[in-house]
Amino acid sequence: MHKLLFVAAAAALAAPAAAQAPVTDPLEAEIVRSIPHPGEVEAMAPVLDRSVGALMELDVGPLIDAADPYGRRPGYGVPGRTLRELGRRDDPYFEERLRGSIYGATADVSRMMGAFAAAAPSLARSVRELERALGTAIDRYDRPEPYAYDDPQYDDPYYDDPYYPAD
Repeated sequence: MHKLLFVAAAAALAAPAAAQAPVTDPLEAEIVRSIPHPGEVEAMAPVLDRSVGALMELDVGPLIDAADPYGRRPGYGVPGRTLRELGRRDDPYFEERLRGSIYGATADVSRMMGAFAAAAPSLARSVRELERALGTAIDRYDRPEPYAYDDPQYDDPYYDDPYYPAD
């Protein structure tokens, strides 16, 4: 559900790169330069797929046994309990779903990068506003306002002390 909302928001912000005005602000240019190109993100999908495939061969049996050494479940101490086998046990389409989620997620992130590039002017404006607000807060901290309380309890350190004689 969250993924769908995130993708919908990213798609709503996306605009074609050709329709954008040239970048003249240095902060905006830095933001655009730091965002990876959507094609680069989608090109990572096969690498992630191979990496996850190698991770699926990891034998986690000893870790399961170490987590509950007195459990003595069926298969305790038997080698070959990989993540792939554990995933397939309950879902025969485990690997297909896993690969689909990898390729789907990279496609979603690629669209999101396009949306971030389109939103770079407002991001730059927000960063500038944050800088101004922090600068104002720091200036106020450097010049504290005078003590504004007229209540005697703030002036007299012995206000609450019943043994200290009052004037």
